Amino acid sequence: MNKVLESLTREELLELIEIMSKNLLTLDGYWFLSIEKRYGQSVAVDIDREAWEQFGTSEARRIKNFLKISEGTLEDLARALNFTSIAPVSAISVETKGDRIVLSIKNCRPQTARIKSGKGLFPCKPVGLAHLSAFAKVINPRFRVRCLICPPDAHPDNLWCSWEFYLE
Repeated sequence: MNKVLESLTREELLELIEIMSKNLLTLDGYWFLSIEKRYGQSVAVDIDREAWEQFGTSEARRIKNFLKISEGTLEDLARALNFTSIAPVSAISVETKGDRIVLSIKNCRPQTARIKSGKGLFPCKPVGLAHLSAFAKVINPRFRVRCLICPPDAHPDNLWCSWEFYLE
């Protein structure tokens, strides 16, 4: 382990986790904007979908190993979702509702940044579906994901997107 990281306090480590989460989303945003500028939004969304799908698989494998998940239960997925790279800065909630899990993202930094810069919303539903489906299938191949709400859908002010997970 890096000696510098070992010397950090708990509070400093928590702050660093938040910074790293922001950095990931910032890199993704700049990458998306570059593709969008050169090839248009439709192509950028399609390429972003592919990249996030691959990332979802890698991210889930690491988290699954870290959490020592073997069975891939609903509870395992609920726990794993809290460890995604975007979780620290996205005000997520993960709720178990019977035989389903609902993941809600209340703070979407990429969408907020686009609105602030005058670029407007982008239709991220296929990106979120690809990422979360790939993630969930690593935890258990029988998991399925259904989008409840996500741009370009209209959404309330306190919710950007919401996803339902269930075992097939």
